[in-house]
Amino acid sequence: MTLSDLRGPVRATVRLHRHVLWVALALVLLVSLALPAGRWYVQSLGEELAATGCKVEQTVSGCGIQVRGFLSRSLYLEKVSHFVALAAAALPLLLAAFVAGPLIGRELESGTYRLQWSQSVSPARWLAARLAVPVAAVLLLLPGFVVLAAWIRRGTLETWYPIHWYVFPFYGAIGPVAVAHALLGIAVGAMTGLAIGRTVPAVAAAMASAGTVGVALDLLRPRLWPALDGPAHGGNVWDLSGPVDRIGVRHHPESHFWPLQLVESAILLTLAAVAIVAAFTLLRRRHR
Repeated sequence: MTLSDLRGPVRATVRLHRHVLWVALALVLLVSLALPAGRWYVQSLGEELAATGCKVEQTVSGCGIQVRGFLSRSLYLEKVSHFVALAAAALPLLLAAFVAGPLIGRELESGTYRLQWSQSVSPARWLAARLAVPVAAVLLLLPGFVVLAAWIRRGTLETWYPIHWYVFPFYGAIGPVAVAHALLGIAVGAMTGLAIGRTVPAVAAAMASAGTVGVALDLLRPRLWPALDGPAHGGNVWDLSGPVDRIGVRHHPESHFWPLQLVESAILLTLAAVAIVAAFTLLRRRHR
C-alpha cells in the first residue's frame, strides 16, 4: 500500500466530512488568535496599573478600584485559559467519538462501505484512508497549539495568577502528551468502531475507553519518573507530599517536566499502536 493508493479514498473521506474539518480548523484559528491576544492584554493591564503608581502588594488609599479592576480582569483571563485547556483535554474523547461513530461505525451500520469496496478499494485501504484524515489534522494543527499554549503558560508565571506546569488541565496541553493523547483517541475510536459496528454504542464505548486511559494516566503520572526527596525550592514545584511536611517533601521539580511528558507519550503511543493493530486485525477477520 502506497500513498498514491490512498489518494482517492482520502479525498472521498475529506469531501464527506468537510464540514467537521472546516469547523475544527476555524476553532483552532480562533484559539490561536485569542490566546496571544489575552496574554498581551494582561501585559497591558500591568503596564496600565503601573502607570497609575498603584501596586497590588501595597494598596494605598485611592488605589482600591484600580487594583480590584486589574485583579478581576486578570482572573477572568486565567479562567478563559482554563476552559481552553479543558477543551484540549476533551479532544481525545471527541476524536475517539468521531472516528468510532461518523467515520467508521455509521458506514458499517448503514453498509455504505460496500460501495467503495466494490470499486477496487480494499478494506485495508478503506480503513487507512479514514484514519489518515484525522491523523493528518492532528499532526498538522495540534503541535502549533501546544507550542502556543506553552508560551502562554510561561508568560503567566510573572502574573498574580500563575499557571504551573503540573496543574490539570494545563499539563496535558503544553507538551507532546497532547498529541499522543489525540492519536490514542483516534486509534481507540477505530478499534471500537470496527468491534461494535453501530454508531451510538461505538461512540459511547470509544469515549469511555479513551477517558479511562486518561484518568488512569493522571493517577499514575507522579510515579512515571522518580520523585525527589528533600526541601522543595521555588514555587514551580509539584509537591507530592501535601502541605504537612515542608522540610522533607517528595516532589517533582520543573526539570522533570520533559521526562514525565516523554514517558507518558511513549505509553500513549504504544497503546495507540496496539489499538491500530487490533483494528486492522478485526477488519481482516470480519470482512474477508
